Amino acid sequence: MENRERALLKGLVQLIWADGEVSEEERLMLGGILSELGSSAAEIEEVGRMMVEPPSLEDLREKVPDEESRREIMKLLVAMAMADGRVETSEIRFLDRLAERLEIPSAELETLKEQTLRVMGRDA
Repeated sequence: MENRERALLKGLVQLIWADGEVSEEERLMLGGILSELGSSAAEIEEVGRMMVEPPSLEDLREKVPDEESRREIMKLLVAMAMADGRVETSEIRFLDRLAERLEIPSAELETLKEQTLRVMGRDA
């Protein structure tokens, strides 16, 4: 698993737990992402450990140095936050903190949220 993929999964796990519960939609989306990445049994086990004890995101910016990858990670995280049809305040706070850590300006984060809503077929 590449650093970018590991960073994405760390962010996803943190986001999943941001509202204090894990919905079935979030589990399915995480499973789909693991499948899409072609994750090995060891990597799936690593994510399982992350689900028990969410990892630190302190080094996320260093692990994902290029801007486009950071934007793609944010898009996926925004989609994950919206997967269960509602976005909790804790999830919004998490996304805002993560965007700041990834050096994504607030205006750009809002654009990513609007784009995600359109792709998901919801009004912005």
